[in-house]
Amino acid sequence: MTIGWHAWQLSESAFVVGLVSAVQFIPVIFLTPFFGVLVDRIRAQTGFMVAIVLMCIIATTMGAITLHGSMSTKILLSLSLAHGFVVSFYSPARLALLPDLVPKQMFQSSVAIQASTFNLSRFVGPALAGFVIAYWGIGWAYLINATTYLPVLLSVSLLTIDHAGKPLRKKRPYLDELKEGLRYTRDHPQIRMAILVSLAAAFFGRGILELLPAFSAITFQGGSNVLAALMAAAGLGALAGSIAMSTELLRVRLRLLIISGCFCVAIALAAFGLARNLYTGIAAIALLGLASTFVSVGTQTLVQLRVEDRLRGRVISLWSLVSMGAPAIGSVLGGWLVGSLGPGATKFTYAAGCLLIVILVARGLRRH
Repeated sequence: MTIGWHAWQLSESAFVVGLVSAVQFIPVIFLTPFFGVLVDRIRAQTGFMVAIVLMCIIATTMGAITLHGSMSTKILLSLSLAHGFVVSFYSPARLALLPDLVPKQMFQSSVAIQASTFNLSRFVGPALAGFVIAYWGIGWAYLINATTYLPVLLSVSLLTIDHAGKPLRKKRPYLDELKEGLRYTRDHPQIRMAILVSLAAAFFGRGILELLPAFSAITFQGGSNVLAALMAAAGLGALAGSIAMSTELLRVRLRLLIISGCFCVAIALAAFGLARNLYTGIAAIALLGLASTFVSVGTQTLVQLRVEDRLRGRVISLWSLVSMGAPAIGSVLGGWLVGSLGPGATKFTYAAGCLLIVILVARGLRRH
């Protein structure tokens, strides 16, 4: 929330807001598959802790530069890019840690509970950030964010994981292992379906969410408080979705749930395009957060259940690439479209694109 609002304050450009979002995720597109191979070679716990330390350092640096009064659009872009490099390794390491902690029959609940805590932070975080920015400034928001990594680092360092039954596998040429993971993902019908649906929801749905700093100013003529309300609505909807996914009610027919969730993403985007006041906008964004979580938790669960352990890091890195990289491209394209077509036309275009992909995927599933 802070980076997006900071980008808007520095530039007052929807394109720059999208660009700052994009540079955080562009490394994910190019580097995550390579880091997936690395995750299959090392202990996920170790990789996770290294990534946490690096993200804490970056957040501290952003806060210090901002408080010094030296922050510029170029520096913000550079530090956001550095953050993207770390995230491209952090995400597969975090996801590969799941099988070290719980048995397969608990994967959906585990993913959903993990998503609940993440989405709770999306609900509480923007509200706190809006308050901190309003009263103390952006620099302190960055520094407070940096301190939140410390309890995470301590918690993970205290985990005791038995690796006796999971020896490190024999290494082969790096590119050969990368190609093996790509072929496996391409040839596995259910994993391929999950990644395609995740692509649609992330590119169109989360691509729009990344542009909320611009929409809060352009569509609703508001400041950081309006942005905080919209992001909190997205987080609240996502929290509700992840809690629902952790219950027995949504354990059955996972593929149907994923397809339905992606369809609702398209509906929410269209509703956001029709919103003419903040209240209807908040409702549409809450629905978008809910539907996006159904897709995110559902597709990650399906991939975790179907993939072979020896390929987990590589395959889950591809899911992570799509889940985190697609919003980067979607936000840049969306920012350009906002300037060319206007905010309303951009939202309807994204709704139509998401709907088209989910229809094509659903038709493909009928043939299997």
